[in-house]
Amino acid sequence: MTVRALARHRRCARGYSLIELVTCLIIVAILGAVIAPKMFDSQPFQARGYADEVAAALHYTQVVAVSSGCDASITINAAGYQALQRAAVGNNCAAVGGWVTPVVRVDGGTLSGSAPAGVGSAPAHQYVFDSTGRVINGTPPALSIGSFTLTVDAGSGLVKVQ
Repeated sequence: MTVRALARHRRCARGYSLIELVTCLIIVAILGAVIAPKMFDSQPFQARGYADEVAAALHYTQVVAVSSGCDASITINAAGYQALQRAAVGNNCAAVGGWVTPVVRVDGGTLSGSAPAGVGSAPAHQYVFDSTGRVINGTPPALSIGSFTLTVDAGSGLVKVQ
């Protein structure tokens, strides 16, 4: 190579200009601002988690009814869920009356929860389990939580999330 060709080659191979670098950064920033929220949308995950939480609460309420020999109720609505039993009469279960005694979890807390923001459930329903684990207050409707459907078999009390 001649000296003149070498000097021309060095001038042409200097890299990117500042304008090219800034333009690329602006394009990447715009794409990141538009695409990133769609990539990190957690609502489907929250809906599935809440559906699984409600299914576990239904199952736990059923287990409490079977193990205690007393009816247990769980009410599920758009705001959340809460499990209750009737007040005890001595060492026996009250056959009638209001649902006033909270079902207690293993950790000592009450069996209740709130729906995550943006995740609703419908229709509102009260499920009552008897001492054999069956639903005794009619045929339970399918419960919609986000895009998931939760069903309870009235005869066996089996809970499914689909």
